[in-house]
Amino acid sequence: MILHLRDKRLDVQVQEGSPVERQQFQFHDRLPDSRQDARLEILEGRGYAHIVDQPRLDNHYTLAVGIEDRQPGSSFYSIALYWDASTAVLEHPDRSDKLAWSGRVDQETVISCRVKSCIAESAHGAPVADEHFKFSRPLPNREVTVSLEQAEGRGEIRLVEQPNERNQYTARVSIRDPQSGSGEYSFALAWPRDGGKEPELRPLSRRLVWNGTVDGRVRVIVQGGAVLSEAVAGQPVTGQRAEVLEPLPARADLNPVVKKLRGRGEVQIVEQPSDKNNYRLVFEIRNPEGGADNYEIEVDW
Repeated sequence: MILHLRDKRLDVQVQEGSPVERQQFQFHDRLPDSRQDARLEILEGRGYAHIVDQPRLDNHYTLAVGIEDRQPGSSFYSIALYWDASTAVLEHPDRSDKLAWSGRVDQETVISCRVKSCIAESAHGAPVADEHFKFSRPLPNREVTVSLEQAEGRGEIRLVEQPNERNQYTARVSIRDPQSGSGEYSFALAWPRDGGKEPELRPLSRRLVWNGTVDGRVRVIVQGGAVLSEAVAGQPVTGQRAEVLEPLPARADLNPVVKKLRGRGEVQIVEQPSDKNNYRLVFEIRNPEGGADNYEIEVDW
């Protein structure tokens, strides 16, 4: 069987044989959300016990322990596990906040993280697979210095952009995978908390869904309930369809977010609604060379 430990929870997975009887366990410290190399001590048992999986970001900091009893009948086992509880970054929310990301990358991608969401845009290669991310608290809607920590993967992981007003307070991380096929990657971003209350963020909601076939570079303009597209480079958009669920308000305090649901290229906001542009939102679709591709874009604000 395998024991799965996470935080202060233990789950038993029986792979072969009868269920566990008279189970008892006690946590003296929670298993922290941090990279660990735990140690196992067998106090009693006739079989074999070993650590199957150490806590890592890609397994959501879960410790897995296997116990194998190959002799006839059941037997009593007692084990002890040791880890460093002081390395839990999220245990000190008054000092810093953190987001953890993991996924499978093929060639090159950029991870853009803002507020409580991360979006992976593949510049080359297949889209990111098995993507997971977790925020201890939303990334602030103000300038803050983030640091790259716990970077794991066979290629290069770099923090390429700090959150600022020009990029809508977005942190960006570049991952380059030089080997064939996709590889597993993970990293964490940490930033200091100033102790003050963060400004309340307006919840995002799905407002617009845009579909079209893009060959080149296209800008989509949203103003009120109208949606127009113009080709900046390459061919005009074909098959365009825009479902406006709610008109874009004439306000400058919005925090729009574009999310690519389909398409191999990049999607990015290039113009925010303001009184200077008559409250219009403009996002750009950049389709890489190699022919046209179908795109589905969701816009929230």
